[in-house]
Amino acid sequence: MMRSIPPRLRAPVNMLVGGAVIDAIAATVHGPAVLLYFVPITLAAAAGYYVLGGREGDFPDMLRSQSDERQAYRQLKIQALVGRVTTGAAAIAFLIAFAAKATIWPFLLFLTIPCATSFAGWLIYRERPGAGEQHAGH
Repeated sequence: MMRSIPPRLRAPVNMLVGGAVIDAIAATVHGPAVLLYFVPITLAAAAGYYVLGGREGDFPDMLRSQSDERQAYRQLKIQALVGRVTTGAAAIAFLIAFAAKATIWPFLLFLTIPCATSFAGWLIYRERPGAGEQHAGH
């Protein structure tokens, strides 16, 4: 479906859809008055992505999903950094909650997910013995 949307509009559409979901949940939980705060943020973010998507450079190319190998590798490194920092922050928050004798199950959840996905990634992307040998004779 995203292939039918022009590249410049993909990030803004994703932002609008994601923002609409968040806005709907917030309005359901806290009442429709919260939309006065959430909807402008969603619209400003989508407009910002649209403006950035029209420029030239690495970041706009990544927003339009038109990145080359170098930019894709940079995006992969950025995602890895975000994952590492987020996992570290969850670990620190867990230790603080544990020391303060607060509820710790949410922090355990945010520590279990990276561990489980790391293990799953290792299983999916690992080198399999003999994989290179199968294609050597062809």
